[in-house]
Amino acid sequence: MNQVAERYAQAFFSLAKDEGTVAELKSEAAVLKTVCDRDLIRLLDNRSITKDEKKAIFRESLHGADRNLMNLLYLLIDEGRGHYLLEILDGFVSYCNEDLNIQEVMVYSARPLTEKEHAEIGDAISGKLGKAVEITNRIDESLLAGTRIFINDRVYDSSLKAKVRSLKEELLKESW
Repeated sequence: MNQVAERYAQAFFSLAKDEGTVAELKSEAAVLKTVCDRDLIRLLDNRSITKDEKKAIFRESLHGADRNLMNLLYLLIDEGRGHYLLEILDGFVSYCNEDLNIQEVMVYSARPLTEKEHAEIGDAISGKLGKAVEITNRIDESLLAGTRIFINDRVYDSSLKAKVRSLKEELLKESW
């Protein structure tokens, strides 16, 4: 993470910690992260739109958002650092997860996970890590079946695609 974004994320986390709003702000930051796109980031740094106009856009769009989150957005607008927003939110959510003993897990599957599969995967990972687990399920039809699970920098691949690839490698080894 960029040092500037890191400092903002740390400061924002410290504020949330001091005010006892870590879980609430994490939730709002996660939602903001999901709705942010390139156009929104470009808007933050667009010099043809005044700072007051940008703030008004966010005030109207994020009506009811936490005042500290809004103040962070306003500060980024004032300082011309809107392009750091996603990195800051990522860093902030990571700090919150660490504080709340939560592990984020990305699960790729060929089809959406059922509630039962979601719970089974979450329980298995939670049991191994000793942490609560937040699963994000993404669809990757190229997997054919099974899952590919990302936990931090580790990948657990139980997809049919991986099994076919492994079988192919074994057959090729034996043919020599």
